[in-house]
Amino acid sequence: GGFESIFETLLGRGGGFGSYGRQKGADLLYETSVTLEDVLNGKRMEIDLKKDVACDVCQATGCEPGSSKSTCSECGGHGQVRRGRKMGFASFVTVEPCSKCRGQGQMIEKPCKDCKGRGTKKGTKHLEFNLPPGIDNGDYTIQGEGELVPDGVNGDLIIRIRVQPHPQFKRDGRDLFYDQEISIVDAMLGKKITVPTIDGSENITVESGTQPNTIIKVKGKGVPYQNSSRGDQYVRLVVNIPKKLSKKQKKLLEEFENS
Repeated sequence: GGFESIFETLLGRGGGFGSYGRQKGADLLYETSVTLEDVLNGKRMEIDLKKDVACDVCQATGCEPGSSKSTCSECGGHGQVRRGRKMGFASFVTVEPCSKCRGQGQMIEKPCKDCKGRGTKKGTKHLEFNLPPGIDNGDYTIQGEGELVPDGVNGDLIIRIRVQPHPQFKRDGRDLFYDQEISIVDAMLGKKITVPTIDGSENITVESGTQPNTIIKVKGKGVPYQNSSRGDQYVRLVVNIPKKLSKKQKKLLEEFENS
């Protein structure tokens, strides 16, 4: 049970009629934003959704308590009617939902006074579900949690996900990218440095003679993507060249250049 693995890519949206002519409820849209940390770890969601809920007086039947529905006289309880027509020498028969009972096959003789025979009324439903690790921008569905249709097919709840930009990391699928500034001395001599990752710090080695914009891969420090394993983090070494030098620094560089 639960909603832990109910997400599917959204294919379509809207009301109308479902299978066998049953009326389908409208889909509902819920928009939310998540952090890059949520992409890594997943996120527990709790929402109060304003929607049509079952009438507690008639138990969603639409009938006054103590009464019941009767068989539709138009379709004989089938919910569908066959209509034939002739075109020249050919005859055509179409099957369509009954307009009198709206495809239900039954009619309400004594409508519930509380919901006016609809079987539903405006209310709030509390939902809890998990956004799985690797969630990405896009629309996802929770089937059957849209608008309620008694004796029909409930609509779906569309969860629209937007991943917030991260202040430190840029993301491309499973991989993360990070710019680390180093001094020109560290680039020339080499140094062990500590860089941030999405779930803690990591030590990396700057080799002596490192060139500007060198990329170092930190394996397994990216994020999962659509239920796959974690990607990698790529650290670009940005060599910080000072704009102004003291006379002593200039002299040392000139001596280095001429040595």
